[in-house]
Parts: sequence; structure tokens; C-alpha cells
Amino acid sequence: MLISVKDQIQYYADTISTVTGLDVEVVDTTLVRIAGTGAYAHGIGASIKQAGNLLKATLKGSKPLFIENPRKNEICKGCQTKVSCKELLSICAPISDGNTTYGAIELVCLSPDARERVIPQRDVYINFLLLLANSIADRVREKQKLEDISGLLDAMSEVVNMNDKGTLIYNAQEDVVYNNQRAQEILQKTLDSQFENFSITPTGITFSGQNEYLVEQEDRQQFVVGKKLNLKSATSSFSSVFVFDTLQSAVSHTQHGIDDENCSLNHIVGGSPLIHILKEQIRATATTNSSVLITGESGTGKELVARAVHATSDRAGAPFIAINCGAIPDTLLESELFGYVGGAFTGALRQGQIGKFELAEGGVLFLDEISSMPIYLQVKLLRVLQERTITRLGATRSISVDIRIIAATNDNIQDLMRQNMFRPDLFYRLNVFPIQTPPLRNRLDDLNLLINHFTAKYSSLFGKKKITLPASIMNKMRKYCWPGNIRELENAIEYLVNITEDNGKINEHALYDGFLQSPVDAERMVSDVDSRPVIPLKELEKQAIHRALDIYGDSTQGKRQVASSLGISLATLYRKLEQ
Repeated sequence: MLISVKDQIQYYADTISTVTGLDVEVVDTTLVRIAGTGAYAHGIGASIKQAGNLLKATLKGSKPLFIENPRKNEICKGCQTKVSCKELLSICAPISDGNTTYGAIELVCLSPDARERVIPQRDVYINFLLLLANSIADRVREKQKLEDISGLLDAMSEVVNMNDKGTLIYNAQEDVVYNNQRAQEILQKTLDSQFENFSITPTGITFSGQNEYLVEQEDRQQFVVGKKLNLKSATSSFSSVFVFDTLQSAVSHTQHGIDDENCSLNHIVGGSPLIHILKEQIRATATTNSSVLITGESGTGKELVARAVHATSDRAGAPFIAINCGAIPDTLLESELFGYVGGAFTGALRQGQIGKFELAEGGVLFLDEISSMPIYLQVKLLRVLQERTITRLGATRSISVDIRIIAATNDNIQDLMRQNMFRPDLFYRLNVFPIQTPPLRNRLDDLNLLINHFTAKYSSLFGKKKITLPASIMNKMRKYCWPGNIRELENAIEYLVNITEDNGKINEHALYDGFLQSPVDAERMVSDVDSRPVIPLKELEKQAIHRALDIYGDSTQGKRQVASSLGISLATLYRKLEQ
């Protein structure tokens, strides 16, 4: 009999899923799916007898079931789809009028966050589901469309108030007749009154499947993301529901895969004096919002330091947005940073795009390889730092941003400024709190700690027993100059764990040629096979320059060190490199 009002039931399911964030499934007494949302939207009209143990048990009884651990529950024994089941919590209730059972309805948690939100409010959700089931049963018995949802909305109000998103319910005159606590928290920045005389306008931009809206009241404005659902009720009591959140919260959800613990200060491995100083500098940034400039050679962990600065500060709960200025073409970097409206330039997305400045609202924007940023963008970045506002490409309205800038580079910015490739005024704005990451060759006291850390990491990752490196390889590592720093060390350890035999030993004869071979050793091998009794001075000079470049790198800072070690000027080095 449920099939006769399946459209109304599906409407109920969609509305409840939108408001609560849970999936909904409705079946009749033959276990045919009548309605469903999310993962249960597929297969409507088909039988779920093979996977319906919880619903079967619900149909046989008269009381709701609250199953905290599906698959481990006694009811789930013998379920043919138990292995592939992804349900983390289920609440089932029979759809009955007291005399006749018409089917069953189920609320399902498929994410740990949803499960944690529901368990403490067990009774509220059970009572809510019973009210919903009884309402459906009444409509089935009366065989007429839903006439009024005000009673249900009263019951839902408790659930809505516990929801982690803002919710507004409008009447037919487009007045807000209900708002939950979260809506008040989000919009307190904009609204100066009790949800009166304000507007919510879609901007046309989407983010992670949600629409962006501009909330305005007099001279106050705020951007939020969410969805507005028009209610197709037969009555005129309620017209729409608006479920929304801050952009920062939406960004945090997309970053859920990042392990915050692995970004903490404790994750910087080492106990040498240089690392002690580095950690003290990071701690000193915790109580300030000043810009930070991290310098150091490639592979020394500049992004790890930036994340530690973020995790140590009072912005730790807000987004950390990273962008590599050297990895994005100049023509695209501006739109990535500032965002744009639809049609702002050829190739722009029709719905526009939110930029990294806005995505980092309340948190940190990490600009890696800042020295690669073109001059014209440096001017715009300086303006953001001074005025704390941005304007999307193609837009006319400026947007206030509350962000902290952390920049990093492995180049010598002083040299770049002398060459007019980096603006001094921007450098002074960024270099308020300078931090330098030390190269590995200057902190070899940490080598054993780092080796133990990476061997444990990759042994666990590859499912192997933790290996112990033989003394010969350890000696090579201590003598090696590590031009690639921590990144090179990590890659070397990953390689060694890969070639470890089943007995836990490393066959040193299987090492590739040149493994951990210092530039000096490489040159010695070349000279050993060179049968010439005398090597021309030009070739010796060439070998010396290449050896120094291998040690110090070919960045601007590295070339300065090369010139110094060879006893020549930087200009002479550039001339010889051209030759």
C-alpha cells in the first residue's frame, strides 16, 4: 500500500535527509524499496530481501530498533551482504497505525561524524523517526496527500538545532519562520536584527557541490555555501528550507584527509641544536598573526614547518591552504589566488571559481616558492597584505579576508631584489617573522633519529618487519653530503625498505650503481678510469664547478655558496656557466 503514496514518501525522505544529513530508506512489507536517498536512491522498486535483515526484524516487531554496530549485531547474522555493508549505525521503525504494518523506515549513518552526532541524542532521533513513521502510516490509511508538515517540523526542530549546519525555514511570503542556533552563529556577522530585512542571493559560483550565496543587510555582507530546497507541500504554510555553512567549514571538510597530528610541532624529527632553535622559533609565532617567511634549501621541510606554525597557532582549527607559485603558469596563478566570476576570461568556468585567499578565510595561506611569483602579482599580493581585501577577477565588489600569510623559498631573495625580480616592499611585508630551515649536512646529529623514523614509516607501509641498516650503509650515510636533504634521505630509506629480503637483510650487492655516492667519490671513479696522465685545466675547472653545484644546488643561494667555495665572484661563476 505504500506504493500508492511513494511520491510523497520520497519527498519526505529527501527533506529529512537534507535537514539531518542522514540517509533514508523506506520499504514495504515485501521488502521492496519504496523510497531512498544517497546510497539508497538506487534500486527503488526492487527487492532487498538479501540485504534487509534489520528491516525484516523491524517488520516483525512493533518497536523501533537502534543498532549502534551493524554487522556485529545478532540481527545481522546470516545476512548475505554483510561483508560489503558500510552502515555504521541504523535506526529502524515500523510504519504502522497500530493495527496494520505497511512497511518500515530506516535512518542510516554512513560516516563516523554522523554516527558520533546521533548516538548522544538517541531518544530524540527515535522519537522523531516514530513520529515520521506514524505520519506516513496515517497518509497511507487515508490515501491522501500530506496536508500539513507543521507537526513534523516541531519534532524536527530539536534535530535541526543539533545539526552542524545553519537552517532557515521560509513561509509562503518568504519570511523566515524558523532558524536554528547554528544559523544564528553563522550570520551574526551579517545580521543586525532577528532575520528581518536581509537578502540571500546566489552568486552562481559552486564549491564542492554546494552553491555560494551572498547574505546582505544594509552595509554588511557575508558569503556562505549551501543549498535551498523548495517545498512542494499542498499547503502554503512553508515554501522553502535553506541549509548552509561557512566557507571555512566547507573547506575543512574537504581537507579531512590531512592528519593534523602529522603536522604538529612534534612531527619535526630531530634533537640537534639547530632543530631546537627552529622549534623555538615556531613556538614564538603561536601568539601572533604576523607574516612568516621560511627560507632554506630544497628538501629541508619548509612546508612541514609552515604546517607546524599553523598547528601551533590559534588558527589551528581553521583551513591551511597551500599553493606552489612555481608550479602554476603565471596566467593561471592570479585566478587561482583571487578567484573569478563566470565569463571573466576565455576558458573560465561558467559558474566561476572561489580563490585560495577566500578558501583560507580565518586560517593560513601558504605560498610556496614565492620567489617565482611574477612582479605584477607581487603588487597585488602586497595590496592584500596592506588592505586585507581581495577582488575576484571580473568582479567589482571587494571582499574582506582574514588570513595569515606564510611564504617559503629556496632562492636568495636579496639577490632577486638586486636583479629587480622581487619587490623589496613585499619582502619586508613577508619577512616580519623569518625562519630558516637548516640543511641535513649541518644537523647530522639527527641522522639516526631520521633513519629510525623513516624505516619505521616505510616498514609499516609495506607490511615488513622494521629493518636495521647494516653498519656499512650507515657509514655511507654519515659521510654523504645530502644535497637533496631530508627529501633525499626519505627516498633512500624507502628504496632500502623496498629491496629488503624476506629475512630482513639488505643485499648490498643489489644496490644500484652510485647509491649514496658523494660527488668526490664520483670524480675519483672518473679519474681512476681516465688514462690521461694530465687533465687540462679547463676540464678540472669544469669538474670543480659541477662538483660544487652538486653539493650546494643551482638555486641563487646555492650559486652564491658555490662562488664563495671556489673563491670567485658570483658574476664570474655566471660567466663560466655560460661558457
